[in-house]
Amino acid sequence: MPVLSTTAYDQTETALNLTRALINDAAGSVFNDGTLMPLLNSAYRALQRELAEAGVSVLVSQVDLDLPLTSGLTATELTDTSTPQLPTDLMVPHQLWEHQSGSSDLFVPMEKIVSGLPNLQPGSFLRMWEWREDTIQLLGATSEVTVRLRYEKVLPQLVLGTDPILIRASNDALAYATAAVAARARGARALAADMQTTAMEATEKLIERYIRPEQFKARRRKPYSFHRRVIYL
Repeated sequence: MPVLSTTAYDQTETALNLTRALINDAAGSVFNDGTLMPLLNSAYRALQRELAEAGVSVLVSQVDLDLPLTSGLTATELTDTSTPQLPTDLMVPHQLWEHQSGSSDLFVPMEKIVSGLPNLQPGSFLRMWEWREDTIQLLGATSEVTVRLRYEKVLPQLVLGTDPILIRASNDALAYATAAVAARARGARALAADMQTTAMEATEKLIERYIRPEQFKARRRKPYSFHRRVIYL
């Protein structure tokens, strides 16, 4: 009886081995792990950008941040060094909600401002926020507030062959993209172009698999000859 895998993610070594097979270096005599790892990480980052631009939610995370009072006011900005600080894997924030710290109240959406926060006195709640110079700018609040932050994250860099690739079913897209860069480095431009084309096709198929369940069922308008007993979808 075959042994079932304990994770849905491929290991980094799987992508590296496929890359070597694609460029006819299965033994790793030229492209060992150390040589290929920077190329694979480049392909990994590129794939993350493609998924993010396509609106794939696999790179979205969420965290609750407690903002205590300091001299009667909560923090007026969240940065990489503030207390509390922004998540270390944050790329860009998407949405913020808030409620009083320690309460069981529902989180209330905060308003995103894009042209500078208004000159208002702090109240019991933060109410609005702005993303500027890699910081979340706030008006501050006069009571302790918990902020729920939903954001686009950056996946950790691949270092070891046993590291999981945290994008499901992405092994082919990554291996072909890595092989394209490796082939180009050896001057095999035709092979590099072929690998890059296949990598793009694999990426498109991967995106389709992610977004298909999120698509709404298409609907058409009711015709002028509509009858009550007929249901149009």
